[in-house]
Amino acid sequence: MKNLFNSFYSVVLLALCLIAFSNSQYYNGKLYTFPSVDDRVSKVRLVQVDGTYDKGRTRSNHAEAEAIVKEILNRLRTPEVPEKSIGVVSFSQVQQNLIEDMLIEELNKYPELEEKAFQSNEPIFIKNLENVQGDERDIILFSIGYGPDRNGNVSMNFGPLNNQGGERRLNVAVSRARYEMIIFSTLRSEQIDLKRTKSKGVEGLKRFLE
Repeated sequence: MKNLFNSFYSVVLLALCLIAFSNSQYYNGKLYTFPSVDDRVSKVRLVQVDGTYDKGRTRSNHAEAEAIVKEILNRLRTPEVPEKSIGVVSFSQVQQNLIEDMLIEELNKYPELEEKAFQSNEPIFIKNLENVQGDERDIILFSIGYGPDRNGNVSMNFGPLNNQGGERRLNVAVSRARYEMIIFSTLRSEQIDLKRTKSKGVEGLKRFLE
């Protein structure tokens, strides 16, 4: 009974956090939620990654991909961690491909983990903002991908997020988790300069990282 209550409580907490974000960014505060998420322990967690975005060459973020693969492997290896399904959402196709390649390379070394990852009722998925529409998992790991380059410069180009309707893609993406969401990012909210862009999607990303 206690485990059932804890699972239900986690779902409620995550839902409140995500509703609060959408309420603030996209519904002008017109959605009503109770109880307030301000008094709760958030099930949304930001992991600040030390690394850079390779803007000039691969257009990917190796440090974030490595951190996400490590998180997945740790969860698959730890018996104490409840067996909850995992999904990964990246902000670009290139970052999605990198995470897929790195994860498969690691899982090839551990057949027992590979079976656990891909032969469950809800196997791990790795998708991006443009193709994650109807998919849900218990735990979602986000890779922002974009961020400061090796010189510390941050472009205000965040791929599909900059396009018209980018804010809707973000809103859909952040609602894919049932229990928990972890954001891995080399980018910090204060590095997003809204004076350099009029994109509502980028504005939403800045608030999302705060």
